[in-house]
Amino acid sequence: MIMKSAFLLIVFVTSVHGAKRLKRDFMFVTDTNGTDAGCFADCNEKYKHDFEYSFNMNTTDFYDFPFHPIVLRYSSFLLFCRLAQQRTECYQNKCGDTMADTMFSPSNFICSFKKTLFMEVRPCLAEAEPKSFLTCDKKCQESVTKKEENDGEEPRKIYSMTEMEGYEVELDKLCTFQSCYLQCVEPILKETCPAELAAKSVDLLKSLVQWHAGDINDWHMLNDRQSQLPESCHQLAISRLVIDKTDPILQLFERY
Repeated sequence: MIMKSAFLLIVFVTSVHGAKRLKRDFMFVTDTNGTDAGCFADCNEKYKHDFEYSFNMNTTDFYDFPFHPIVLRYSSFLLFCRLAQQRTECYQNKCGDTMADTMFSPSNFICSFKKTLFMEVRPCLAEAEPKSFLTCDKKCQESVTKKEENDGEEPRKIYSMTEMEGYEVELDKLCTFQSCYLQCVEPILKETCPAELAAKSVDLLKSLVQWHAGDINDWHMLNDRQSQLPESCHQLAISRLVIDKTDPILQLFERY
């Protein structure tokens, strides 16, 4: 899983449950993309407008991890995927990011790469969502809040190669939260769902987080920045599940 494209979109935002947490919504654009960050910002703004019109809610109230109730409801999941596909096509057609549909992103993961598995475990995730949010979100946000107090930086929307330090800070906070959440949510899923469905749900969540961390890790290695990779992301990357080599999605990633 090697990230050669500008398509690295990470959303980590406020929740609908009333307990507010700091929005983390950022993106990294490589110098090899052949366009400026403004093009991607324009695509994101178009997506934001369409999302807010379609769901009658602010994008600051939406989050990709853990899964928002919008994607856990069948009808709204399908609409979400249509909007995400339109954004991907904007990256491809207007920004020249020809690999946007094959690179890792939360929306690509659930709407394309692992859509069948997501649809299977969606009822389990939906049933466990209220308890997992109330139990895990506050707990794991505290670990991120400590990092916020230490760095004192305001998160940006889009980072370029000249702003790598700020990007690494954001990655550290994201990976810290995700690692905490994975540990917290697993027993809740096992308590809520039948054993087989719970196990598949855990595997899906782990794959989402670990594939992303692996993608980040590979990019750092290729660009001789391994020493700058946040330890929180490194730990997620090396904890990746042993994935079946016949997995067509894994084969797709390995071609790049």
